[in-house]
Amino acid sequence: MVAMTKKSRLSRGFTLIELMITVVIIGVIAGMAAPSFQTAWERQRFQGGNKEIVSKLRTARSFAVSSKEPHGIHFDTESKVFTLFRDVSNPGDNTFESGDSVISSDTLPPEFTYLSTFFDNDVIMFKANGSADFTGDGTFIAAAETENLIAYYSTNVLASTGRIKTYSNYY
Repeated sequence: MVAMTKKSRLSRGFTLIELMITVVIIGVIAGMAAPSFQTAWERQRFQGGNKEIVSKLRTARSFAVSSKEPHGIHFDTESKVFTLFRDVSNPGDNTFESGDSVISSDTLPPEFTYLSTFFDNDVIMFKANGSADFTGDGTFIAAAETENLIAYYSTNVLASTGRIKTYSNYY
């Protein structure tokens, strides 16, 4: 009887059934968490697209201040393209023309289903003092939608200072 007690104390470990139950429990928990991870991933991608636009606006403002020349962003709402440019042809008219110097042009990710501006000519210009120049209220809206998430980004540019503020809503 002493030998059996020693043997049972020495044979420690997990049985196959215990391991299988543990794997099943981990699988169930991971299955419940996967949709949350998908939604978080989509939210990060949408935030990245909006941050790219805001970064381009800040870059235009910085270029205008450092070079003492007007720089702007043109929004092509149909193709969801935004273009950073230096205003060389007809400075001061708040338009993006073929003679203007294009610095960069970017397209929103395909998840962005909507881009709209509330300023004339879809152009925001920045002056040498950093202030913004546009006709309208200086707001543009970008929206993205997937089966898990709907996101709206409303971005406002303050004309007197050129400061940029973004508001977001997720559904």
